[in-house]
Amino acid sequence: MSVYGLERISVPVAPPGFADDTADSHYVPAPCQVACPVGTDAPSYIGYIWEKKYAEAFEAITATNPFSSICGRVCDAPCEPACRRESSDGAVQIRNLKRFVMDQLGADAPTTQFEVTRPESVAVVGSGPAGLTAAFELCKSGFSVDVYEMTDRLGGTMVWGIPQFRLPTGIIEEDINRLQRQCKGLTVHLNTPLGSGVSLEELKARHSAVLLTIGAWWGKPMGIPGENHPKVEDGVSFLRRINAGERPQMPETVVVVGGGDVAMDACRAALRLPGCKQV
Repeated sequence: MSVYGLERISVPVAPPGFADDTADSHYVPAPCQVACPVGTDAPSYIGYIWEKKYAEAFEAITATNPFSSICGRVCDAPCEPACRRESSDGAVQIRNLKRFVMDQLGADAPTTQFEVTRPESVAVVGSGPAGLTAAFELCKSGFSVDVYEMTDRLGGTMVWGIPQFRLPTGIIEEDINRLQRQCKGLTVHLNTPLGSGVSLEELKARHSAVLLTIGAWWGKPMGIPGENHPKVEDGVSFLRRINAGERPQMPETVVVVGGGDVAMDACRAALRLPGCKQV
């Protein structure tokens, strides 16, 4: 599929024919691939798209990222500023090309099945992107994995922290369902919080290892007077309530402090709620 292996974390290893320059052959990893946190092989899948080999493009996209449909919509695309064309006629729209492939094949494409080949089992506490990616990689390596999730849905912040108008529930389910189909040794325990649902000691007794991926479920206080006022709410809690289905009555004017992703999602969510006319 690709000219380099998929074992690397960031900078890919040069293929055998390009290990040195004795034959005046040089290997330079693509900046877009190096910039990607999971090392997605963007050059290969863009090339496959050009050749209309969409199944091969799907394979290249999903080889290192079990959440490719999601990333086609909400990834901040660090690959694009790193694109070599950025300094000439503009970066290739890498994320949109990924979305193009995943919209066509993400739900139904055949996938590799990961069988259990090892006797050890691992407990993963939390089912956000970190926990499920860890489960994916562990299952790929042959381990049995039990995921313990405190809510009634897999996905963590992807489900509870990103508004559905930006990341539809069906897209999240598409990636998670594909992951579950691939991972034969994966068992999911919903509504099982650490502490009241299962203790850490119980997990240690049941499994060979325990991985805690409990996420960042709490807003960050600003440390300024007035932030504990009843009408002040942190953005993380606000978005979680909205994604849980609440539709609170808002004042005519809503003030959002901040300018990051959470703040912008809060702005857009507030404008969709009854009562709010400006943010």
